[in-house]
Amino acid sequence: MPRPPSSTRSQAIRRINLTLEGPVADVLAQMVPELKKLPRRGVLERVLDDPDLLDRCFKAFRAEPERFYALLVDRQNLPIDQADAMLACGRTLDEVVGMVVRTCAKRQFRQRLDGVSRPLRGADRSRGKSPDSLLKRLSHLFSPPPPPRRSRGDILYDSFKEHLRHDWQVALVPDYSTLSPQLVRRMGARILDYRIPEDIKRLRENPFNPPPPTRPPEPVAESAAALPPPPRPPAPGPGMPPPVAVPGGDHRARIADILTADQKRLRPEAFTLILLNPEVRAALSQPEQTVRLTGQLAEVGGLPAKRLIGELGLRPEQLVVMMLTIYEMVGAEMFSRSFGLTGNLEYVGKFIDRAKAAGIDQTTPLAGIAVFCRRLFASVKRG
Repeated sequence: MPRPPSSTRSQAIRRINLTLEGPVADVLAQMVPELKKLPRRGVLERVLDDPDLLDRCFKAFRAEPERFYALLVDRQNLPIDQADAMLACGRTLDEVVGMVVRTCAKRQFRQRLDGVSRPLRGADRSRGKSPDSLLKRLSHLFSPPPPPRRSRGDILYDSFKEHLRHDWQVALVPDYSTLSPQLVRRMGARILDYRIPEDIKRLRENPFNPPPPTRPPEPVAESAAALPPPPRPPAPGPGMPPPVAVPGGDHRARIADILTADQKRLRPEAFTLILLNPEVRAALSQPEQTVRLTGQLAEVGGLPAKRLIGELGLRPEQLVVMMLTIYEMVGAEMFSRSFGLTGNLEYVGKFIDRAKAAGIDQTTPLAGIAVFCRRLFASVKRG
């Protein structure tokens, strides 16, 4: 995909900065009291220089994204409903988040490794004042000076930047600054598996024998026979909404957009805007608990998600309602061993068979998805 002209990129970045320092900062100031104490001019730089403060801002956004709904609009001033939809600034929400994360990391790396948070401007201001400056300028015509040495901070940033794109990484930026560029390059995308400071410390101490990342303990996958079989769903009745009209084409969720780089789990930030969708919120029992819901989505394994999308053709919002409703009905433990990272694909296959028998497909309204899942797992919740 060709890159836009530099002037277009500069205009987009300027617009993003003005929005972040203006209306976005105004909303965040109501949620993060520390922002109220900062001067309006320069507040963005102050936040970018403080990973802890930026992390609190991201968490505030994830906790109450509805407060930002009026700011997340496209060029027609219409609200967007996907994290990969183009905003009025010419970038997607995911791209804006990635830009903020990378900028924070670059400034921190420079500050911690070089002693400055941004490039020095006009460093050679004495040029033209010394007696031999003319000779120096003439000599440069015949032998250009060597390129300036890249700083330690810039070298580390260059090794990291391809993998700096998630808001949860902001809290790890100070720990990232302690790693060597060589280690980061060797790790590649695997660095995204290390999500807590203790993991980064252990990685730094064992650069040639990376320890496995810490993960919450997960139940060992059981055979499908050991799992309580889901009850056969009742045929659609008056409680099941009629099918919805889906415009021409296949609107199933795109795997590349919703899974982490290693494709092991759902990427919860891909669903931030979907959780704002009024129809999605109406289908969930506790839609206001956004942080809890995004955490539950992060527990969905990549393989179960691929099967559900591939065989039922689920749209992104259908997948969200289905997974969150099942989680609500069966609880964390059973959900983890059925639909989690170590999910039981035979169990998932039986669930898909029940869903197909009930007529669940891309045209099923979100309320119908929720009704189906609640009926299917009602006995599990009662038990």
